Amino acid sequence: MSGSAALPIHIVTGFLGAGKTTFINALLRDAALAGVLIVVNEIGEIGLDPWLYEKIADDAVLLSSGCLCCELRGDLVDALEDQLRRRDEGALPPYSRVVIETSGLADPAPILHALVAAPTLARRLRLAGVATLIDAVNGLATLDAHPEARRQLALADLVVVTKLDLVADASALFERIHDVNPAARLTTEASAHEFLSESFVSSFASRASAMSAHGASARAFSFAHDAPIDDLALSRFLDRLRTMLGPKLLRVKGLIALKSSPQSPLLIQGAQHLLHPPRKLEAWPDGDARTRLVVIVDGASASEVESLWRALIGAPEIDRPDLAALTDNPLAPRKAGLLDW
Repeated sequence: MSGSAALPIHIVTGFLGAGKTTFINALLRDAALAGVLIVVNEIGEIGLDPWLYEKIADDAVLLSSGCLCCELRGDLVDALEDQLRRRDEGALPPYSRVVIETSGLADPAPILHALVAAPTLARRLRLAGVATLIDAVNGLATLDAHPEARRQLALADLVVVTKLDLVADASALFERIHDVNPAARLTTEASAHEFLSESFVSSFASRASAMSAHGASARAFSFAHDAPIDDLALSRFLDRLRTMLGPKLLRVKGLIALKSSPQSPLLIQGAQHLLHPPRKLEAWPDGDARTRLVVIVDGASASEVESLWRALIGAPEIDRPDLAALTDNPLAPRKAGLLDW
């Protein structure tokens, strides 16, 4: 395998009819997307008719834009590993990033988990963001009726509202989106710049305590803290997050200011019970040096998530042990290092 830097990978999801095909085709017309590998369930679904392309393998075509498009056959991990191998061997052009288009009924959580759990993929690819498309015409009804759509929204870094020109007022949909996932960036345009902006952690307009008390079971909680975090406290927090929430935890991501290196934020991203290798950034990407964290859960209560956060930052709680006491309990699981999760 090549020793080159990990390639950014983007997930594009959205319920049936949300406009994923139109969205991706619009992105492909921007030069900023040249040299991308697009992975779809079937090549025909991405609508290649307007494009001149050359078939270069049984499951891959080369588009006139310089992008590759490959058909997903069988297991996603096997397909991605095969594409990376062929790239390394020179059988495919050296694409610089990967875009995966999910099916309309797909839950993105297993995809994120697969990217972390497979050692080869965890080493070669790094998650750049999840973009979820929501149809302005049917979005509210879809979110009410389909848990898959709610999980697609909860896991989003970027939410793209489509077909806005077909409705007179989308304020109720925008409110629902914010209720479920207040940390996501929101746009109504197929902007390559917005899509490619790496989702370290979004800016936070409010803390979790200010979130709406109602909404779907799949929800994103956002937190921010001014003071640097103790290194050991972060390790304990990540371990307790996994063990206390278990299958309720869909995703965690954050920029952490550690006491040991507050000027070099630690980027953490995890899916379910596995964590991507934490990555030290040279500087804060937006000049905001606060610790910021997003925890995405399905079925967990606000009190469960908020109590873990308060334990991390050392906020006292009545009649509750602190994080150190929980972790140092001889009956508790062993303490995990940052790279052990």
